[in-house]
Amino acid sequence: MFAFISKQYNLMFLKKTIGFANKNIIWLLLMSLPAAACFTLGGHPLSIVEFFVEMFEKIKMGNPTYTFFEVFHHFSILDFEQPLYILFIPVGLFFVGLIFSWVERAMKYNTMSIGSVRALLLDTLFITFPAGLLFVVFVELIGIIVTGFIALFAMLGNVWLWFGLSIALAVVAYCMLINFVCYLVCWLPAMSMEGLKIFVALSLSARMTTKNHTKFLITLMSVMILVVGLTFVVDLAGIVSYVVLCSVLNILMCIYLPVYCYTAYFKLADIPLGAKK
Repeated sequence: MFAFISKQYNLMFLKKTIGFANKNIIWLLLMSLPAAACFTLGGHPLSIVEFFVEMFEKIKMGNPTYTFFEVFHHFSILDFEQPLYILFIPVGLFFVGLIFSWVERAMKYNTMSIGSVRALLLDTLFITFPAGLLFVVFVELIGIIVTGFIALFAMLGNVWLWFGLSIALAVVAYCMLINFVCYLVCWLPAMSMEGLKIFVALSLSARMTTKNHTKFLITLMSVMILVVGLTFVVDLAGIVSYVVLCSVLNILMCIYLPVYCYTAYFKLADIPLGAKK
């Protein structure tokens, strides 16, 4: 199908793009794992608080264990908004690539061709959009695995419950850093990688002289810096507010949960607070 489309429309751009994606698919998939872990572990601080508060309420009522589905209900990341967020990625990358393509066309032919639009549409349809959907699958898969482990800890009873609680607290503290670092380490290189992919495809498909190639490279890098910079500034406003909120919640969790667990444990055992068992 790819060969037919490329032959039909003479889209060397699409052929080079597919070749680049095929050669680097493993590396691109590995790049998605940190972001998937970030979404999975750092996206639901309130659910974690709610779970442990409810857990101790159940212990007080004499039912210290949870079923798998009860835990899955609290920790599942199968939310409708997660795929919707991911869908904006290929759309945004499409417009970034469209700008790059139009710059190349304008410099080479002093006009803007509909061929570049067709090429970017096909690239988005067959490469970028499926990659975004594949990213959603990774996010959901890791979420299910993490949820399953937590559910197993809860089902095994009190001993494993405390062990699971310790792991959860460590994860919460770790996510305070991951929430922000992941954005810098994963999202920005992913955007730059898309820009590099488009640049390589255009460079290989366009018959440009050294002078035009250098001029095009300078213009392309300027546009890339401008687009990525503007995107980062816009996204940074949202991510900072999110990170600040999550960080405050996570800090409160790290302070509140151990105190609550300690208090609930001794109250449950009818032992005065601070006394030795």
